[in-house]
Amino acid sequence: MPFAAIWFYSEFQTVTAGKFKRTITPTKQVTKEDLQKSKKDIEEILTLFAGFVKENRPQLDMDKVATGETWFGSDALKKGLCDEIKTADEVLTDFVDGGYNVYEVEYSPPQEIPQGLAQLLPSGRASADQDSWLRRSVRWAVKTVSDEVTAELKGLDMGSSVEKQYMARDDTSDRVR
Repeated sequence: MPFAAIWFYSEFQTVTAGKFKRTITPTKQVTKEDLQKSKKDIEEILTLFAGFVKENRPQLDMDKVATGETWFGSDALKKGLCDEIKTADEVLTDFVDGGYNVYEVEYSPPQEIPQGLAQLLPSGRASADQDSWLRRSVRWAVKTVSDEVTAELKGLDMGSSVEKQYMARDDTSDRVR
């Protein structure tokens, strides 16, 4: 059966306060005035940031580094945008070696979110009875569906059309205008 995609046009309305609250947004027509205002704002941000960097790193040639590019790791180090590259452990060790008191360091890894059917399984170590009951249920469901699909495929006459086999017809043109 062919797949039909339908796109609906819907009007978006945004309620804002202030003339330039939403200059460029996907929900409105962008005007020349909007573009000029956005360009002016971005240039002002670059000027403020470049001033901050120049104040804190006066040795930098701002014409070479304030270009909008991004430099990572050793490239940033070569350009003088950072003093050194270290791991968090190395920084903490340096603090301890420098005589600072490091009282506590705690790392809490983000909780993993199960994907797919794993969301149905208990997290952590549940009791053996609960675990085996749930696993038996999942295995039963998968086997039942698998048996049904296998039986259906064995009985399917590959010479007949899908429409005849399942009494389906494509009425997309009747429904979609």
